[in-house]
Amino acid sequence: MLIAMTTRAEMVVRAQGFTIGGVRILAGLMWLANLHWKVPTDFGEANGGGLYKYVAAGADNAPLAPYRWALRELVLPNFQLFGWFTLISEAVVAALLLIGYRSRLVALAGAAMAVPIGLSVLYYPRADEWAWSYLLMIGLHLLLWAVPSGDHLGVDGVLAGAPARSGRAMRSTGIVAVVVGALGLFVARSIDFTGKAAALLGSDAGFANADGGVTRRWELKFLFFNPLWALLTVACGVLLIAGSRKAVLAYVAAAGFAALAVAVLFQQTFDYMRDDGAVQKVSTGTNMAFWGGLAVASALFARRVLGAGSVQVDAAAASHSPVAATLAE
Repeated sequence: MLIAMTTRAEMVVRAQGFTIGGVRILAGLMWLANLHWKVPTDFGEANGGGLYKYVAAGADNAPLAPYRWALRELVLPNFQLFGWFTLISEAVVAALLLIGYRSRLVALAGAAMAVPIGLSVLYYPRADEWAWSYLLMIGLHLLLWAVPSGDHLGVDGVLAGAPARSGRAMRSTGIVAVVVGALGLFVARSIDFTGKAAALLGSDAGFANADGGVTRRWELKFLFFNPLWALLTVACGVLLIAGSRKAVLAYVAAAGFAALAVAVLFQQTFDYMRDDGAVQKVSTGTNMAFWGGLAVASALFARRVLGAGSVQVDAAAASHSPVAATLAE
């Protein structure tokens, strides 16, 4: 009976941990899915769309006069710089929430970033915005700050545990990369092997209007792939899995993921090939965040494993030293 109660209590604790970690990952996916429309280099300034339309609307309609002044006098005159800051900072938040590293600090940053987002779009004149969505967004990140969400399904918990956990985490993370890359290869099967053309790994669903157009209400634009990007993701994932046995390979995988992230940062945009034949220019920020997060996680796991190995070697050497032998006598 006591064993059954203990097992049940352990199951509850484990379920709670999975829930906390899952909610953190969900928050990371939310940031990830909203990077595609922040398109460099003008971020919509030339055509009045994208990020620019929300900032410009906030400068005219935001509820707080000091905030409207800041947008009008500080942000809009330096809009491209602001656009790059927004893209990179949101990509960092997405990446670190997904992998669960420095989760409390990142969650607090996410809550702070949600405040100006809410103020900018709350009174956006061409759309109905649900005010509670931004309050809930702030509240979600404050909850993730209040609990150690990175200890569950995250890098924070792995680094706080025994070194053996880092090896297991390498395998799990590598498997995720291989699966994502394989799915990317599938969705990109009809895309040119290299170049800017890319297929969506996610959803772009909607419903048809009376005029034949499509209103897209289920935009889960997570990642974009051509066959080359997909195969390189698989290759780095395989290296990370192998790194669980030979840690130096995990560093190679980390370098590979980092190289992919930097490459798409400089590429700036993908040409997203829709199923209806249309082409949409999207930001590469989604892939940059995904690969960047994997690079950070891989490097941290490898350092943990190699650090533990060097400690064991030093301990073994010390135990065989003449001084240790003398003390033993």
